[in-house]
Amino acid sequence: MPRLSLPWSPSSRWSRIQIAGWILFAASAAVLLTRNLRQPPAPPPEAESRKSAPSQHSVGAWWFTGAPAPAGEPADLTGVWFGEPIADLSKAALPGQEMVLTPFGKQRYETVDHSKNPTGQCLPPGPVRIMLMMLPMMIVQRSDIVLFLSEYQRTYRMIYTDGRGHDPDVKDYPEWMGSSVGHWEKDTLVVDTVAINDRSWLDVWGHEHSDQLHLTERFRLVDPDTLEQLATFEDPVFFVKPFTIRKVMTRQIGDRILDSACLENEKDQKNLVPTFGAEGRGR
Repeated sequence: MPRLSLPWSPSSRWSRIQIAGWILFAASAAVLLTRNLRQPPAPPPEAESRKSAPSQHSVGAWWFTGAPAPAGEPADLTGVWFGEPIADLSKAALPGQEMVLTPFGKQRYETVDHSKNPTGQCLPPGPVRIMLMMLPMMIVQRSDIVLFLSEYQRTYRMIYTDGRGHDPDVKDYPEWMGSSVGHWEKDTLVVDTVAINDRSWLDVWGHEHSDQLHLTERFRLVDPDTLEQLATFEDPVFFVKPFTIRKVMTRQIGDRILDSACLENEKDQKNLVPTFGAEGRGR
């Protein structure tokens, strides 16, 4: 039977010291292992980027606090904005510019079926109603385009400010958010919108419109943290005369809007029943 050849003699004093050292090391490792098994692991160190305050970046960033624009430059509307919701559009009309319905518009308003509310079917709200909802709106501004990004179903609206007009055939292809072009008058963004899908409602109360609706909006910063919107409505089918409403929004902290998915886990549509006119409006 072959014998194991050791590089050292078990009887030597040095080998006994080595063996004792290995035994001591193994015992220490066992103690540490037992202690680690009994104690929960320490949490990972916090990322350095979370310890430090967010840094301010370029003027165009959406967390910009609203310093005055340089002379001759448009104001920077970029930011996340929120205003109190408006359920009845007529209640926001300026004095002397009240909404006056045509006989047809009044008949439609008094008999509107609230079970057919477009947003109840998860359809887009349109360029007016999306500003009246109780959801934040992010505005991202460039020299050639201004983007309105809503938390409502990640809905967007594009306002071209590069000097173009509406396409000649734009009314043949109506859109839920309409076709919008804009220009600057000093510190005010003036937006002209046509070709708005007439299936959209103007508010929760059930004011409707025709395919002839012409919307003119004026956006300006009242102060660095307050955005004013004046919106003028022209629609001879539903309104006797043009009228103007005012909406005020406040700058929000942060640079994010969240995700609001209408159809996710939706269980109400099957329970909707016809509800007409005043019966379906809040008191």
